[in-house]
Amino acid sequence: MGCSQAKVEPESLTPDDARIIRETWKMVGREAYGEYGQRLMLRIFQKCPDIKALWQNPRIMNATNAATTTGGDDADAPNTANRWKMDLRNHGSKFFNSLDDLINVVDKPDELFKMLHDIGLHHKGYEVKPEHIQAIVDGLNHTMEFGLRDKWTDARQKSFGRLINIIVAQTNKALTGDEK
Repeated sequence: MGCSQAKVEPESLTPDDARIIRETWKMVGREAYGEYGQRLMLRIFQKCPDIKALWQNPRIMNATNAATTTGGDDADAPNTANRWKMDLRNHGSKFFNSLDDLINVVDKPDELFKMLHDIGLHHKGYEVKPEHIQAIVDGLNHTMEFGLRDKWTDARQKSFGRLINIIVAQTNKALTGDEK
């Protein structure tokens, strides 16, 4: 089963979007990046199982059904579910740190687009495809809704949705070489 989602054309961000995004982002807080990141990665894998194959770390690739396995001491067993979850958490945390960097320049399109271009080129080396980048749309919305609960309002979802669509579109340009 592959990952396929409809292509979404990005809308530009308004000054109100930038304000809402920054206010919402403060609610998340750095201390939650690992937890949110792990949830994001698990959601992406749930929606697009073929993304797991991109992971080069053998302990991750060898972990069968690790996302649903619990318990056990992980200190001497690199193939355990706990180790796999830790790697997901670390990668997800990197995603949220990158998102933090992007949010810091959300009102500076030239800087934002350059950062996204660099992210796209970096991920191109890992054979990431545009449909994989599109998977973050659902994953981030799911994660933010879970984490912020009733604070994840329609206005916040719409503003973040516009930002994520820009992230997807600009990153995909670098992945595909379509720099028009």
